[in-house]
Amino acid sequence: MLDAILHTERLVLRPLVPDDAHRLLQYVVLNRKWLEPWEPAHPPAYYTLEGQRSILRQCQDDRRGDTGILFGIYELEGSCQDVLGRISISGIMRGIWQNGFLGYSIAQSRASRGYMSEALRRVVQYGFTELQLHRLQASIIPRNAPSQRVARKCDFRCEGRALRYLKIRDTWEDHDMFALTAEEYHAGACRA
Repeated sequence: MLDAILHTERLVLRPLVPDDAHRLLQYVVLNRKWLEPWEPAHPPAYYTLEGQRSILRQCQDDRRGDTGILFGIYELEGSCQDVLGRISISGIMRGIWQNGFLGYSIAQSRASRGYMSEALRRVVQYGFTELQLHRLQASIIPRNAPSQRVARKCDFRCEGRALRYLKIRDTWEDHDMFALTAEEYHAGACRA
């Protein structure tokens, strides 16, 4: 089972479980407008406690199957136990690929503080050292400059553009494909 609590200088990254549904619901509701341009259109049930609990049950199944992990991002200092962001490695494939897909978001109230880069660096370390993956990749909408900046800051290469890759807000959006391999990481990429 993928089960690790990760720490950085300022953050704790903890796997989200069904009991965290109320915290995750608060995050998605408070940041709905902020996240809307980058996410698929969600049905009304997504913005309910049961909707979030259902998502977290699926994430728990993914962890048990060693195919993915969703971390909640929390500040290390202070008494705030709110989810301030999320970061995941999903679609983990073993065998000859050893690949995982990254996804991340941060609360609007915590944007532009370097939290996302800090979290991504730690998750990359986890992916390459503890999970023994060979490649991590992220698909980012070209107009999402902040997310692209995070990927570049963490030494991900842009490998090209996938046309009409994912349906976001009822539009088939192009995505730029960013990737990093274990060889690049072990040679010093994605280090603070």
